[in-house]
Amino acid sequence: MREHYVVVVTTAPSLYDSTLELATRLAARANAVLLFLHVVPLRASAGDGMLHAAADVESEDVRAWLEGLRPCDIGVRFSHRLEAGEPERVVERFVDEHDVDLVVVEEPPRPMVSRALWRGFAERLIARVARPVVIGGPGFLRSKPAAAQPIQMRLGPTTVADLLNAMVDARVEALRTWMDQQAEAVRRIAASDTVRTLVAGRARGSLGTRIEHGLRVEMEEHLRALRAVDWRLTAGGLVWGNRDVSPIPVRALVEFWARVRDRGCSTSLPLALDGNLERLAILAAATVADGDGGLLEFVLDAEQDFLRILGQPGPLPSFETYAFDADGLMLSNSRFPDDLREAGLLPVEDLQTPLRLRVAEPSDGPVEGWPLTRMAREAVQAHDGCDTRGYADYRGMPVVGAWRWLADYRFGVAAEVDRGVVDLDS
Repeated sequence: MREHYVVVVTTAPSLYDSTLELATRLAARANAVLLFLHVVPLRASAGDGMLHAAADVESEDVRAWLEGLRPCDIGVRFSHRLEAGEPERVVERFVDEHDVDLVVVEEPPRPMVSRALWRGFAERLIARVARPVVIGGPGFLRSKPAAAQPIQMRLGPTTVADLLNAMVDARVEALRTWMDQQAEAVRRIAASDTVRTLVAGRARGSLGTRIEHGLRVEMEEHLRALRAVDWRLTAGGLVWGNRDVSPIPVRALVEFWARVRDRGCSTSLPLALDGNLERLAILAAATVADGDGGLLEFVLDAEQDFLRILGQPGPLPSFETYAFDADGLMLSNSRFPDDLREAGLLPVEDLQTPLRLRVAEPSDGPVEGWPLTRMAREAVQAHDGCDTRGYADYRGMPVVGAWRWLADYRFGVAAEVDRGVVDLDS
C-alpha cells in the first residue's frame, strides 16, 4: 500500500508558521503523510553558483533545519526529504512517482513590478504539476498556532485504560457500522424491482433491452452513492456490469463468500488485487431474493473508509489503531513505516503495512517464525483485553494497549500507545 502525501516544498531554510499550520491541517484532513520536501536549487544557468548550491546539500545546518520541522498536530504522520536540482522538476518528478494529494508552497510577498515581469515559484508549479497547488504564506494564519501537546503525560493506569478502551471501542463500532451498512445497502439494492425482474427474466429467457438499460442507470447512481469503484450482477452464467478488479483468492475471500451465502449479504476484509498490489479493495455483496442464484457485488476502495477510520489521529503522541486478521496479518496502515523500513520489515520504498506485515514481536530467526505479540495472541483467540503494564508491539517497542475481536467478521482491532509517552504512575 502506497502512502498518500501532502507535500510542503521549500527552497530556502525558512518556513512561515502559517504555512506549517496550513499544511498540517490539510494533511490531517486527508489522513496523509506530511512530507517536508526541501529542494536546494541547482540551475544550469547559475554557472559556478551550482557548486555553492551543491555544497548546501551536504550542509549540516540545512539538514538539521529540515529534520527539525514537525507538524503542528502530533497526530499527523510526517517525513523529510532533501534533494537538489531544478525545483520545479524535482517536485514534478516526485508527484509523478508518488500518491500526492496536493502540494503546499510559500509565495512570499513580491513587488508589483516583479509580479508583472515573471511568475513566482508557486505559479510555475501550478503550470507543471498534475496536482492541486496550495499557496501558503504570512496571510493564512491571523493568530499564533496552537502549541504542540507535551511529549510525555503523567497518567494513572486507570486513566490510560479508560482512554484506550474508549478509543478502541469507538473505532470498532465505527468499522462495524460502516461494514454492516455497506452489506445492508447492497442487500436492499439486490432486492429492488429492477434487479429481481432482470434475474427472473433471465430465468424465463425473456431479457429486455429496456430493463438492462434501467439496471445500468440505477447501478451507476448506487455506485456514486456508495462511493464504490465497480459493480457486477451475475445470474445463471450471465454477467452485467464490469467488475474489472479481481481480488487475489485468499482465505479472507473464501470466508467472505461463505458469509454472503449464509447471511444473504456481507462485507469483506481488505483484499489485494490481482495485478495491482498497491491497491486494496473491499467487496460488499448480496444474493438476489427469489433470483435463482443471482449475486450482486460492489467494489469499494479500502482507503476511503476502512483505512481512514483506523488512521485517524488519536489523543496521545504515538497513539495508533490498526486491524489484523486471524493469522495476525495487518490489514491497515502503520504510523511508523520509517521505523519498519529501518528495521528491514518494509524494504521497499513507500510501501505500507496492509497484507505485508504480521503483528509479531521481533525475535531471532526467520520473520515468518516470529511469535505474534501478546496482544495479537489474545485477540485471535477472541479474548478482548487491555494491558497497562506493557508489552512489545510489532516494532519491538514497549507499548500499552487495548484490543477487541470482531467474531462476525473475523478480525481484530488494537489501540496502542508507546509506554514511555504516558509515563504511568504506579
